[in-house]
Parts: sequence; C-alpha cells; structure tokens
Amino acid sequence: MKREQKKEQTRIRIKEAALSLFAEQGFETTTIEQIAKLAGVAKGTFFNYFTSKDELICDLQGVFVMNEIVKLKDKPGPLIPRMQVVVFSLVQQFPLNKPVTRALFQAIFRSGPALERHNKLLNELMNVLIPLIEQGQENGELRKDMPAAMIAQLSLQTYFGALIVWSMDDQDDPITDQMALTFDLFFKGITVQ
Repeated sequence: MKREQKKEQTRIRIKEAALSLFAEQGFETTTIEQIAKLAGVAKGTFFNYFTSKDELICDLQGVFVMNEIVKLKDKPGPLIPRMQVVVFSLVQQFPLNKPVTRALFQAIFRSGPALERHNKLLNELMNVLIPLIEQGQENGELRKDMPAAMIAQLSLQTYFGALIVWSMDDQDDPITDQMALTFDLFFKGITVQ
C-alpha cells in the first residue's frame, strides 16, 4: 500500500472513531486519548493529522456537508426541500452546543493556519454549491436576478451567522430551532415567487 493511501486510511479511522465517541458520550467528554485508542493509533499520531478536537470536528462537518451537497445534484425533485434536509442533517449530525460552537469559532479565528483551512473549505463548498444553485435557477425554482455565486455566499453567511448568534445567546434553545427559522426566511428570499 502506498504511503499516501495509508495516511488517508489513518485519517479516516481517526474521524470514524471520533464520530463514534462523540455520538456515544458527547464532544466535551471525549478525549483525544480515547479517539486515538479507538482508532488504533498513538496519541502523537492524532496530532500528525489534527491539532485539536476542534479542528477535527470542523473537518468532519466540512466532509459531511460536501458529501451531502454532492448527493443533492443527482437526486430528483425540488431543490429547496433537499437543501433543507442537508442543513438539518448537519445540525443534528454533530454535537453542537453553545460552548463547543464558540470554541470552534475561536479555534478558527485564533490562528492563521486554522483560518486558512476554514477558508479553503468554504471555497470548496462554494464550488459545489454554485452548480447546484445554477441547476435550481435553470429549473425555474430559484431567482435568476442574483448570480449563483451570490446565493451560495449568502447561504454560507446565513448558516454561520445563525450559528454565531445562537452560540452567543444564554438561553437553552436548540440550534435546530434557530436554523429552521433562519433558513425558512433565507429560502423564501431566493425562490421564485
């Protein structure tokens, strides 16, 4: 097996172990030692792939979103309901509570490399979203008076804006409620009336 393939398999094992542990015992109580042990790697090996749990969960979210958006392109039916499923799957799939969400944003903004990785992921998301939005425009479902790139950018701003505002609030409301309301308004704004 080639070295790059082996590295990718190790990265996947770490991600799968983390997802399993996050689902079982939560993000905050899961330790890097537990993730490494379940993945069958040394703790130091974890740090060869991720600088922290925060970086790991950001990576997991990015991969999940990319995979789900790519799947949307080949599914029949109206685009908006399919996009809603992706948004709600994302917020249900990952252990987002307010302290974890604030920590994720702090991790992204704290260092140049983390912000660079995040921006790279956003560019990849834009590259996947734009053709999907163009497809919705061609089907007559989405507004054509706004460029697809603008709608894609606004969708990312809507998602991250909702996360930031929700994470700063001291009430104990679930993120699903915030996302449902926010994206309901967003989708109404980009659909053909």
